Amino acid sequence: MVLRLREHALSTPAGELIGSEDDLVASYNVSRPTLRQAAALVSQEQLVLVRRGVGGGYFARRPEASGVAHMAAIYLQSRRTTLEEIIKAIEPIKAEMGVLAAANHDPDIIELWRQFQQRDRDAEAKGGYREFLKSEVEFGRLLGAACRNRVLELFVATLYEFCGFLGPEEDVYRDEPERVHAYWSRRQAQVAAIIEGDAEVASLTARRCARMVTDWMVEDMNKHSARKPAQLMPYAEPENAATAPQKSGRAAARVQRKAVAS
Repeated sequence: MVLRLREHALSTPAGELIGSEDDLVASYNVSRPTLRQAAALVSQEQLVLVRRGVGGGYFARRPEASGVAHMAAIYLQSRRTTLEEIIKAIEPIKAEMGVLAAANHDPDIIELWRQFQQRDRDAEAKGGYREFLKSEVEFGRLLGAACRNRVLELFVATLYEFCGFLGPEEDVYRDEPERVHAYWSRRQAQVAAIIEGDAEVASLTARRCARMVTDWMVEDMNKHSARKPAQLMPYAEPENAATAPQKSGRAAARVQRKAVAS
């Protein structure tokens, strides 16, 4: 019964009526309690909305990414997932997201990036912790949309939901304005690279942002002696791109972005 109702809901456009309770009881040839039990389960999947009274019935709906991400974050929390595990997963995925976003030359998306870039610079000028968190969430949403990949978009949403469950002792940015501005600066370099369509620098800055956060985690864990880091080593920077020979035009701009990323 659950499978049949789920399939019926998925084949019906969101918001449209699947059927009245009487119609579905007759169509499925089941009792009213059986239908309601099945509807309760499919409703938890955010595929069915039951409305009672005049004009009521069973309506099709679609899960919201935020709801799915919230449940995934609760699952991770229930399994005692650590921020360390999240950060290790972030680096390769966000690097790939940077590549995909830089390859998206849609003028509307690029304009959204430019608007975000200006807002982000204004927010950094204020320099507040709350402004930083707000801009980081906005960045994640835009990055997910720019990738044009639903799986990666859901990953980013899950990441930010999970971070919302972290305690103050696990927040590497709280009461650390220098860290906030260091991360902010590198993230802005990534935004600039995405706007320019430079996939290499976009990937590089994403990896370095993740590794920088990992280093801060190691530092904090050692400082508070809360737990021993699981073989986490500080990130060794490669050769500074600022020492590279000067180039002209677009190549020179690219070298400058790499230097900022470093």
